[in-house]
Amino acid sequence: MAHSAGGRQDSDFADSVDILRADNRAFRAPLLGAAPLIAIGTLRLGLRLATGYRGTTGAGLAGLIVGVLAVLVPLAWFAGGLALRRARATITLHDGVLSARNHWGRLVLHTLDCDVTGLHKIRLPLASHQHRLVVTSLEEPPLLLDTRLWEAEPLQRLLAVLTAPPTQAPVTDVGLLSWSDLRTRFPGARVPWRQVHQWWFAAIVTICVIAYIAFFVNLAYFL
Repeated sequence: MAHSAGGRQDSDFADSVDILRADNRAFRAPLLGAAPLIAIGTLRLGLRLATGYRGTTGAGLAGLIVGVLAVLVPLAWFAGGLALRRARATITLHDGVLSARNHWGRLVLHTLDCDVTGLHKIRLPLASHQHRLVVTSLEEPPLLLDTRLWEAEPLQRLLAVLTAPPTQAPVTDVGLLSWSDLRTRFPGARVPWRQVHQWWFAAIVTICVIAYIAFFVNLAYFL
């Protein structure tokens, strides 16, 4: 299969990396590690709602069911999000066209491989994983990738193709960038709001968790 207007052939890449898929292991590993604690916490919450706690009246079987559902609902939502990302998020290199879709299946990059102007390694002011890769091209906005969240070996082969002749996209190590520096150097690069405003996001999540728990606790007594 040809990967550029110059007629470059790379059958090994075509067979293995024509579609690069999302890798959810970075999300699954912490969840699986915490599974025993989640199970114990779920049972304790359900039993306390069922039997009462420190003099409060229990809600009986309804309390047990609501307590279990209070944990299962967000877990199901989280698992559904991972399944959606695995099914929809892709990066493809086909007939010389490089394309990327996000977890909603929305096209966020569509350019000729020969129009890729650089692969830039950067670090961001994040409390979690800082390292990112920015893919720049002639016509499209920069694409910001968290390399942990894509299949590692296919991604490396894809980058090897983009840096090999005739594309020869240069690789630069930019280093640490502030959010303002990122916007200045790579205008149009999209970063999730929760990462740019980490403290606001944490505060909103805390408020939502408290409201969520209060809702389910009171729901147990209304059923």
